[in-house]
Formats: sequence, structure tokens, C-alpha cells
Amino acid sequence: MARQTRKDGRKKPDKSSRPAVKSQKSKPNPGRGASNKKPGRTSKPAARGSSSRQSRQAPGKPASRSKSTPSPRQSFTSGLSLDRKLDIAGVVLSLMGLLTLLSLISSSRSAITSGWIGMLSKGLGWGIYLLPLTLLVVGLWLVLRNFEQIPLPSPERLLGLSLLYLNLLGILHLFKLPETREASLALADAGQGGGYLGALTLEILRTILGMGGATVALLAWLLIAMALSLDVSVVELFHWLPPLLSRLQDRWNDFRLQRLSKGVSQPELDGFTPLQRGVDLDYELDPQIANRLAALPSIPPTLGVTPKDWQLPVVEEILEAGGEVSYDTELDKQRGKVIEETLASFGAPAKVVEISRGPTITQFGVEPDFIESRGGRMRVRVGKIAALADDLALALSASTIRIQAPVPGKGYVGIEVPNDEISLVTLRSVIENEAFRRVKSPLGFALGQDVAGNAVAADLAAMPHLLVAGATGSGKSVCVNSLITCLLLHNTPEDVRLIMVDPKRVELTGYNGIPHLLAPVVVELERVVGALQWVLREMDQRYHKLAQAGCRNLKEYNAKLLARGEKKLPFLVVFIDELADLMMLAPDETERTITRLAQLARATGIHLVIATQRPSVDVVTGLIKANFPARIAFAVASGVDSRVILDQPGAERLLGRGDMLFQAPDAAAPVRLQGVFVSDSEIQRLVQYWQSFAGAVALAPTAVGGVVDAVPSGLPLKQIPLWDDFTPEEEKDPLLDEAIDLTRRQGRASVSMLQRRLRIGYTRAARLIESMEAKGIVGPPESGTGAREVLDYGPAAPPIDEQRE
Repeated sequence: MARQTRKDGRKKPDKSSRPAVKSQKSKPNPGRGASNKKPGRTSKPAARGSSSRQSRQAPGKPASRSKSTPSPRQSFTSGLSLDRKLDIAGVVLSLMGLLTLLSLISSSRSAITSGWIGMLSKGLGWGIYLLPLTLLVVGLWLVLRNFEQIPLPSPERLLGLSLLYLNLLGILHLFKLPETREASLALADAGQGGGYLGALTLEILRTILGMGGATVALLAWLLIAMALSLDVSVVELFHWLPPLLSRLQDRWNDFRLQRLSKGVSQPELDGFTPLQRGVDLDYELDPQIANRLAALPSIPPTLGVTPKDWQLPVVEEILEAGGEVSYDTELDKQRGKVIEETLASFGAPAKVVEISRGPTITQFGVEPDFIESRGGRMRVRVGKIAALADDLALALSASTIRIQAPVPGKGYVGIEVPNDEISLVTLRSVIENEAFRRVKSPLGFALGQDVAGNAVAADLAAMPHLLVAGATGSGKSVCVNSLITCLLLHNTPEDVRLIMVDPKRVELTGYNGIPHLLAPVVVELERVVGALQWVLREMDQRYHKLAQAGCRNLKEYNAKLLARGEKKLPFLVVFIDELADLMMLAPDETERTITRLAQLARATGIHLVIATQRPSVDVVTGLIKANFPARIAFAVASGVDSRVILDQPGAERLLGRGDMLFQAPDAAAPVRLQGVFVSDSEIQRLVQYWQSFAGAVALAPTAVGGVVDAVPSGLPLKQIPLWDDFTPEEEKDPLLDEAIDLTRRQGRASVSMLQRRLRIGYTRAARLIESMEAKGIVGPPESGTGAREVLDYGPAAPPIDEQRE
């Protein structure tokens, strides 16, 4: 190949001769066939870009280096981002804290560690034992700052921690109470108190303010440092104080009642029993205790435990305000042009007539254009635009695109494109909106914002039941918590009562202790069916009350009660966090109970909210769906799951993290919303607020009768014990007495004998045998025969055969 190159007279192509080489290579060589391939191989490096050619020039040519190319040192310095710097600082601080801790606990130290510990001991005093822990905590905080549960580091927090540590050194030095400056320095030199830093802090404050003023200044300094470190206000540092004072007041009231009772012991006071089974609010005392209490002197109102007047919490004190969101209108216009060009390239011309920017997606309203055909001009079919969803996603570089064809009530097709950043929709921003104020109902709750950024609220009483479904981590629990938060913010326990079922034990158990709960959160699956049966009994009792009063619904009935000066019946909302677990345990009983409640409970003020993460046909059955017209679908794995929830596809293209489709009972199609977000701290503040009323809980009445006034004044009021009522009451079989009489006359008992004599089935006969065994009438079955010996013949004598024996 080298000889042929010399023979042809060709030189190695440079930068300027590259096009000529390409043109020569394209000409055929008539001489030799093999020679036509070899020059082609040698010409391949010449086809590369000029930038690679410049990079291969000799280092002696300064013109070959680009001016924009940074040096290695400049590249390393500029590439060290803030996150990398924080990581390095966190590792260094953690290492220093660990080494200092090992040096403190080590018995054998080197000269370096001994000098290091000695210097720290004189500088920090007793604070040397807090230094390793502080360094470790701050270092791990910087390294693990990206975790969701860990607060982000900020200059204010770091300043607060530094001030807090310096304040603790001053307080440690104050404990030794040095009288003079020399004594303070002597303590620091001996490694006691707060060391030289603590001595310096204390002496500066004492010189300016005196010893008393220095003490007050250190306490104020401590509060400010804690507020900066925890990023809370000074008032929020003492949020635990009101509940504590309320509990102490309740204990003091109980103690005064014991002293005033003059011989009535506390166990006797607590010995009240329900009036009847199934009634959870009416209590009666033993007659002797009631007479002794009536003879007691009158108790001043300040000493007795009287029900407090319910006060609704202030929304601004419970919920956090949302931040402002900036939108890039130019980017939206550019995306609109891309959509028009893409549709035109596929033969479906259209025009973007409206752009609606929401917190999660941006909806482009596309109006189909006309195309020329043999029959004249005709409009582009909507189905043709809907079939181009994947092509539009490719052109816009979007993860997924949902096309709503057409938008209900509009004259265009909606193309929903995800935003680059999802905006957080806070619960407070929706509650303070006019859309929420227009819901004139105690069961109104905030849903979120639609694709145009408008707040959306709904009324649970009008639904009247709600089904929430979606995949794991899509936002179901946040949705349920936001609904509960709305109810607790705007209703007292006299207005709304709650029953919660949480088989997972972690989602709803945080609400235990609030006065709205009829009972602690149900976490055992075997008690769920009993809880639902109690709700059925309550529903039946309410219907009897409505029929006797001649009212059609709870609103009319409560109006009559208030007109007579009686307490009204509260709404009852049942939350079931995971329906799939209940359907696995007892599918028939669960489906039958939920279906009957959903069909009949609306008029009595009982409403259901059911959530599940497994939207399959064996969980969300046809009977359940038929009675739950209001549904919320979060992101699911497939279109089949979407059809189970909404009876149509669409939920499989949602983005997750609160992105949902809300199907209202009176709407023709589901609406896409970004659900509201409520944080754990907001829920905790709300729960603590209502728990502060636990010392004087005014229990609301139920349909079976009874109010809190039936409990004598001064008795400790407790949360309603429904567990006894949750257990279904055993109904006496009508044939039990006849079976007992037959067994005593025959002198033996067996299932087959009862089947023949009473002409009943095996199941009923076995149940009768078990009832007689529980009453002690017959004994256990004998081995082999299964017959049972009669233990109690009652007033009648045994049969003649046994008397002879």
C-alpha cells in the first residue's frame, strides 16, 4: 500500500485537502481491483472531524489549544459543586468526632491524642464530652441530608447549633458559681465547667449584666439557639405544655373528688356498667353508690370535671402555607409549536387554542383543523389525534402523555404534558380558596388543583361514599389523611364521629386519643367484621329514630332535636385503609356488610371511605362499585386496573405522587387533579390539639339513646368502649329449650339424635350441642361414638334406666 501511494504520487491528506481526497476516492481505478479498496482504508481517518485533527497537533504549536479549554486545576476547582463540598465537610466532621470519641474512651493515648484531648479539655471543660457527639450528628446530617425524613441543612440551623453549644458551655461554667474572674479562669485551666470558652462567655455577660442578668441572658440565649436549630418559633417550643397542664389539672380534680367523697373509693366510682348491651353511652351506677354520691356536698364548678366547650382549631396555626410557583410561558409556547408541527407531519393538522398550566401537567387545548380530500374539506378525526400520543411524547421528550379526546364541555382535544417540576399543592392553599368556602357542608373536604391550577373541593355527604384506589406509593394514604384533616379542622366531636380500620397499623394509628374516635383504631382483622356489624346496628337504630320522628334524613331529624333543646346525632364516617386484607379474610361477610351500608346508610348520616392498593375484580367487586359512584384513581400499573376503578383507561398514564383522576357522581368523565399534601407535622399538631380536650370529653349521643349528661357529674369521662358492642351478640336459638328438654329425657345427646328428632340440619344441630356444652348441660364427646353424657338434668330426675344403674 505504501508503494502504490508513492507510485500514484499521492501525499498524506491534510486539513485543507480532505474534500479532494474524498472525490478521488469515489473514482474507480480501472487498473487493479484490489488497489481500489486499499486507498479507501487509508482515507478513513481523513474523514473524521477537524476537532480531532486539531487535538493531535504537536504540543509546540500554541494555536492548536482552544481558548475555552480549562486547565486541569481550573476544571477540578470549577467542578466541585456545593453538594460535593457538603459531603466532604460531613465526612471530615464525622471522622473528627469519631477520632475524638475514641481518644476520650481510650486508656492508652499517644502524644498527639493526649495533647489534643488536653487542649480540648482546657478550652471546653466538661463540654468535651458533648463535642464528639455534636461533630458526629452534624457530619451525618450533612452526609444524609437528601433523605426525606431529615431536614435540609441551612446556615440558620448551623448557626443555631453553634450558639447552642456555646450556650451550654456558659451554663456549665455557671453551675460552678465562680465568684471572681481569677476563680473562673482557674476552673477553666483545671478542665472543669465550660473551659476557657465557657469562662469567656460567662465573664463577658457578668461584666455587662451582673450575675443575675447573665443567668437570664443565658436562658434567653438557649431559647433562641433552640428555635434556630429546630427551625421553629419560640412559642412552638412549648406546644407540649398545654396538654401537660390539662392532664395535671385532671389529676388534681380526681384527687379533690376522692377527698370530697369521704369514703367512696375510686374503684367504686369507676364501677358503672352499661344499661344494655349494644348501648355505648348510657351508664348507671350501683344504687348504693348513687345514694352516697347524692348525699355529697355540692362541688364548685372549678373543681368538678365539666365538659369543655369545643373550639375548632385555627387553620393558620395547624397548616403550613404554600410557596409561590413561577411558570415559564415561553417554554409552553414552544411546546405548543412542537405539538402543531408534529401533528401536521403525521397528516393530522391542528391548532393550539388554549394552554392551561397546572401544578403537575400542562394541558394544551388542540382544535382539529381541516384537510383536503376527494369529497372536499373535512375535519381531522379526534381518534387520529388520540392515536398519536406516543409520537407526541417522543417529540416533546416527555415520559408519558395523556390525551383527553375531547375535553368535556370544550371544543378541543386536551393533550396533557408533564411539567419539568411538580408544584406542591398544600392543604391550606385549597382550604383558603373560594371553591372550598362554597361547599356548605360539615363533610366538605379539599381535593387538590385541576390542570388549570384551580382549587377543587368536594362534599362527602353528597357522594355519599368514596372509593380510593391506586398502586403502592401513588398517594392514597396522603389523600385519606387530608380528608380526615379537613373533617377535624371544621367539625367538633358533636358534629362528626369517626371509626377507622387500619390493618397495616401505621397509617391511621396516629389518630388514637382524639375525641372524634368512637373507639381506638381497629388494627386486628378479626375485629373488623364486628366493627362493621356494629355500624349496621347503629344504622338500623337511626332508621327507627327517623321513622318515629317522621323525618326522611338526618338533617331534618337533627333540626327537630335542636328545636326541642336536645343533642343532635353526629355524622359517622368509617375509614377502611386497606380493603384487600378484609376481602382475603372474610370476602362474603365484608362484601355483604359494605354493600348494605353503602345502599342504606346515606339517609342516616353514615358514610364510607375505602382505600385499596390492589384494584382487582375480586377486591373491588361489581356490587361494591355499583354503590360507590364517587371514585379516586391514582397511578396504576396497567389499563386493566384503571378499568376496574373507573370503568375506562387513563389511570395507567398518571405520574404518581398525588396525580389522580377524580370521578364525581354527577360528572360524565373523570377530572385530572393534583391532590393536596398534608405533612406529618401538620397532622401531629392537629392531633395534639384535639388530644388536649381528652380530660373532658363530651360524648355525643347515638341512635339507641343516651347522652353524656346521663353520666353523673364528677366521674371520669372516657372514650366510648365499643369493643364489647363490636362482638356480635349471640342470639338464642328457638329450639334450644326443646333440645335441652329432649336431651334430659333421653339421657344422652348427639348431633344425629337432634337431627332426627328435631328434623334440622347438621350445622344447626351441632350449634345446639355446643350451646348445651357451654351451659354445662352435656359433657365432651366420647371417643368413637361421638355421644355426650348428660351432666345436668335440671329439676327433672334422670331416666329410669339410669336410676336402676
